[in-house]
Amino acid sequence: MLLPDLVSDWRNRLVREMRRKAIHLSGLSVPLGLILLGRSFTAWALALVLAISLVLEAQRLKGRISLPEVREHEKTRVASYIYYMAGCLLTVLLFPERVAIVAILFLALGDTVSGLAGSILKNCDVRSSPALAAQATASGASPGARILAWRVKPLPVLAATFGACLFIGILTASFTGLAWPVYLCGAAGAAFADGVAVLVRGRGLDDNFSIPVLSGAVMSGAALAMAA
Repeated sequence: MLLPDLVSDWRNRLVREMRRKAIHLSGLSVPLGLILLGRSFTAWALALVLAISLVLEAQRLKGRISLPEVREHEKTRVASYIYYMAGCLLTVLLFPERVAIVAILFLALGDTVSGLAGSILKNCDVRSSPALAAQATASGASPGARILAWRVKPLPVLAATFGACLFIGILTASFTGLAWPVYLCGAAGAAFADGVAVLVRGRGLDDNFSIPVLSGAVMSGAALAMAA
C-alpha cells in the first residue's frame, strides 16, 4: 500500500473512532449523576435507559430500525452500547460511590484514549477483528475451534490506556479520597480489561462491560486491604 493510501486509511479510521468515542463520552453523565443526584436515582435512571435500549436493540437486530455508528461485526450481535450501560449499572450497584465514579471515568475517558491510540495501529481489535478469523482459517482451524484463547493489544495501546487511567486517578484523588495504590491498581485493572481479550469459542467479553466492573472490583479490594 502506498504512503498516501496509508495516510488516508489511518485518517478514515481515526475519524470513525472519534465519532464513536463522542457517543462514548456520554457516559460521563453517570459519574456526574452519582455526584449530584446520588446512587439510587442514578441506578434507576440507568436501569430505565438500559431497558429502553434493549427494546431498541431487539428491533435493530430484527432489521426494523438502524442505529448510527454500529460496527460491522455488531450488525448481527448485541452492540457495545448495551454492554456499556450494563457495566455502568452493575458498577453503580456493586461498589462504593467514590470507586464507581473513578471506574466509570476509566471507561468513558480511558477507553476513549485506547480507541484513539488503537486507530493509529492495525489489528488492535482483539475481540472481533476479521483478521482473527483470517488467521484461524490460514492455520486450518475455524475461528471458534479453540475453546479457550487469549489475545493482547499492542504494548503502546496498553501503555496509553494505563497512563490515561492513572492520570484520571491522580486528578480525581482530591475529590474521591482514594489512596494512590487504590487507583494505581484500578488503572492496571482497566488496562488489562481493555487490552487482554480472553476468548471462549472465538468470542470475548466486551470491554465496555469488563473495564468498569473489573477496575471497580480491584479498587474495592485494594481499599479493603489497605484498611485491614
